[in-house]
Amino acid sequence: MTKDVKDIFTIIANQLLSNPTINQLTKKATGGNRIKIYDYPEGADHSNTFILIKPVGPPVTGVSGSDIDLQIQFTIQIAVESPDRKEVKLLQHEIKEEMKKLNYAQMADGLDEYFEATGHFVDARRYRGNTALYDTNY
Repeated sequence: MTKDVKDIFTIIANQLLSNPTINQLTKKATGGNRIKIYDYPEGADHSNTFILIKPVGPPVTGVSGSDIDLQIQFTIQIAVESPDRKEVKLLQHEIKEEMKKLNYAQMADGLDEYFEATGHFVDARRYRGNTALYDTNY
């Protein structure tokens, strides 16, 4: 018997794409979007803005009771890269608002740099949140 498992990365990506600003700024001319999970492929379009969603570590028990997981906690990093600094900041603002809707809070660490080698501004922020109570199928 196979049990369907939820994918937190798909949930986050879909939430981000529901935001018109994020959707517009990451949309490919050929359809699809420039939001990737774990890695942004070398052959992908690096000349435009893109978002990379990565786990900081494996999911852990958020809350448990009677030796049963009641909630799962995820720590996620979301990086925005673009040659346009203001676009990076706008997208991170919108991402933060969307992550709040999923009950994720921004953590204190992250990255805010300009990489001369790529000509990109990079703003990477970390978020932590728990699933809803009894939502543990991840």
